Amino acid sequence: MAKAVAKKSAKKQPAKKTAPKTARKVQAAGWIDAGKGYELGIRDGKLVARKDGKQLGSVPKPVKDGALGERLASAIDFLEEHERTCMTTVETWMLRSLPVPRGVLEAVMADDAWANVLRDAWVVPVAKDGAVDREAGGFYRGVDKQKGIGVVNRDGETVWVDTENVLVPHPILLDEIDDLRAMAVEIGVRQGLQQLFRETFVRPAVAPPDPLSIEQFSGGEFAMLNTAIGLAKRLGYRVSGGASVCRVLERGRLVEARYDLGDGDPMYETTTGDLQWVDDKQKQIAVVDVPPVAFSEGMRMASQIYAKRKVEESEDDDA
Repeated sequence: MAKAVAKKSAKKQPAKKTAPKTARKVQAAGWIDAGKGYELGIRDGKLVARKDGKQLGSVPKPVKDGALGERLASAIDFLEEHERTCMTTVETWMLRSLPVPRGVLEAVMADDAWANVLRDAWVVPVAKDGAVDREAGGFYRGVDKQKGIGVVNRDGETVWVDTENVLVPHPILLDEIDDLRAMAVEIGVRQGLQQLFRETFVRPAVAPPDPLSIEQFSGGEFAMLNTAIGLAKRLGYRVSGGASVCRVLERGRLVEARYDLGDGDPMYETTTGDLQWVDDKQKQIAVVDVPPVAFSEGMRMASQIYAKRKVEESEDDDA
């Protein structure tokens, strides 16, 4: 009996060896067996299916709602959230003028989500004493532990900048921004981060009628306050105390732009109010004293929300 058992075990051994190989082939092809001839995969952030080797136009509901389909759907949600996190983080570096260490870039560039956001961002080196050399900037292309930061400079040449830190400057702070935009178009730059082609607003040299606020975006009507609040949140802004809020850390100073969305019952109609800026103690700042990035970003926030207001037919006729 002992010999018979040994023979049976020997017959089963080849099957055990081939199973992992089959699984590896499926993984390498980007498809996972979902049973009954179906396979599932992720393409361009969407769940896709094929049967008997032929890709289907849609994922059958039983397969989509199955355990594997739900796991892959969760993976897609995770990846989308990760991409948003990468974008938000890099945008924060730009809005807060935060120096980015070379080591951080080395650590994240292996991740496609990070690489897609960072590639072609305009960066400038930061010296050890904190000085920023704006002339040595360029479109970011990569990082090397030995060579430094790889960029395409203003002359269109790929160079390595030996620096331990770089800055992702806000476009309002860049000299000759129109020339940089023209160069970006000429060499086919496609920024993952909205930087060079970001809408910017220059702070007025003369105080407006109300020195503490901008009235340009007041009077915007929305059918419901909840609509305006939801819009602000979708655009990535925080809503607090009936206002859409954009915070900027500039020159070591925290400045908060606040655009009045209205108050009262969220289901009732509302009319937008003024745009104002306050410091970290919620004290109002005169418009002419608002730092350039904080002013530009506050105006951008208000203009985006105001653009979605309810427009009467008479306004179209007048236009």
